[in-house]
Amino acid sequence: MKRAALYPRVSTGKQEEEGTSLGTQEQRCREYAAVHGYVVDEEHVYREVHTGTELWERPPLTRMREAIRRREVDVVVAFAIDRLSRKPVHLGVIFTEADHAGVAVEFVTEQIDDSPEGELIRFVRGYAAQVEHEKIKERTMRGRMARAKAGKPLPGPRPRYGYQWNEDRTRLLPDPLTAPVVQRIFREASRGRSVFAIASGLSEDGITRPSGHDRDGMNGTRWNFRTVWLILRDVLYIGESAACRHSQTSEAVPLPEGTVPALVTRAEFDTVQGRMESNRTAATRNNRAPEATLVRGGYARCGYCGWVMHVVRNGASVSYRCRRGQKPGHNGDCQHQIAAATLDGAVWDRVAGVLLHPELIAAELERMRGSDPSADDLAAVERSLTQVVRQQRNLIEQLANVSGVAATFITDKINALETQRAQLSGEQEAILARGQSWRAAQERIGDIQAWCRTVATNLTTLTYGEKRLALDALGVEVKVWRADHSPRYEIRASMPLDTPSGDIACTTCSTLKRAG
Repeated sequence: MKRAALYPRVSTGKQEEEGTSLGTQEQRCREYAAVHGYVVDEEHVYREVHTGTELWERPPLTRMREAIRRREVDVVVAFAIDRLSRKPVHLGVIFTEADHAGVAVEFVTEQIDDSPEGELIRFVRGYAAQVEHEKIKERTMRGRMARAKAGKPLPGPRPRYGYQWNEDRTRLLPDPLTAPVVQRIFREASRGRSVFAIASGLSEDGITRPSGHDRDGMNGTRWNFRTVWLILRDVLYIGESAACRHSQTSEAVPLPEGTVPALVTRAEFDTVQGRMESNRTAATRNNRAPEATLVRGGYARCGYCGWVMHVVRNGASVSYRCRRGQKPGHNGDCQHQIAAATLDGAVWDRVAGVLLHPELIAAELERMRGSDPSADDLAAVERSLTQVVRQQRNLIEQLANVSGVAATFITDKINALETQRAQLSGEQEAILARGQSWRAAQERIGDIQAWCRTVATNLTTLTYGEKRLALDALGVEVKVWRADHSPRYEIRASMPLDTPSGDIACTTCSTLKRAG
């Protein structure tokens, strides 16, 4: 008798209400195993509540795959294809592992054979499940945005520390237990107490931290610096609330005044921000004369590995050094440095030379007012996508009329085209984003011209901050090599338009190289 492993899965506990609960799936899988004469050991019933779009982060599925590789089971029974995985690539991994171990994979609601047609069906069904998952995500996002635009905060697993939900979860209310803790944190910070000292005081007084427990699960009263710092930086505590503030796919939606009551005043919040900045500047770890070096913080990079050159001090000597060469196993070429005065002087001489000719910058900006530079790229990608879709359609029609080796070849070709199609879709999204950035840049051209004219008349009086702003505005990048390399360093300047054609073509802004 064959030994069966059962794999019921749901994405969330809410699916219990939708008739696809773990219990329902497991029961159907057991009935299927009984009908086919399979033996089910409770050790090999892998119940899971997790999204089907992941493969490596699903512990029960991982244990089942290990059992498959050890050949502890002869067949895997799942309720449906999308219960096993929603991604075709992940389905392929699972099927390949099972085939290699001689383990069959069967579904209660679907019959899948090993023919080329069956392989195509598995691929198409898995792809469809993935598309449906994306639609679910899109519908969820639209629902969240609609709630936010209606002036309601987005409900989560728990409200922000210091607050509690009202009965219908349409607004936040001060929590009588934790709101005073937030007010204490701001009060102590406004009086100049450091973040570390505030965290230590809370821990000593036995106050429960926001998470309720430490990572070791033993002590929930041990506050850390980061937790206090995040509270002190959060504008929610002065009543400035917005939905989707931290979303990477949508813009923040301001919520009506009063949705979140303020726990501290604006004046106290501003005082705290000033105190924190003062403490940061005065801290020993940060008191390293940052204005002594102009191109620190990312402008200067190693010409060999591309890593940022860091400032190092040896007595009165200040240099830029690539630290990656100190890492075990890395190329020794990166173990080099250059005097900060030498590189800073060369860079600023170059930038000053550019700024003294704002008319050339203006001419270059006007030249770039032309057509969207991403348009041709977008058209090329869309043509390729159309061709791939047409080839897929033709191959699927051919598959219905062939079998054997020819069918296998066609199926592989369809799968390869699908991979190509996904890659082209990614390229298309990147080009669209680039075009949007270019259009936004056109609106800034006038400001850039005015700024350059203003700076050109005040070069001798520019502050350190204004010089750094000039580096940003001109898009300065510096590459540095070892002393025996020619050139020793290379300085480039490009216009801040975020487009591939942004490199300045005029002679005052082109690449500058030095041999020493």
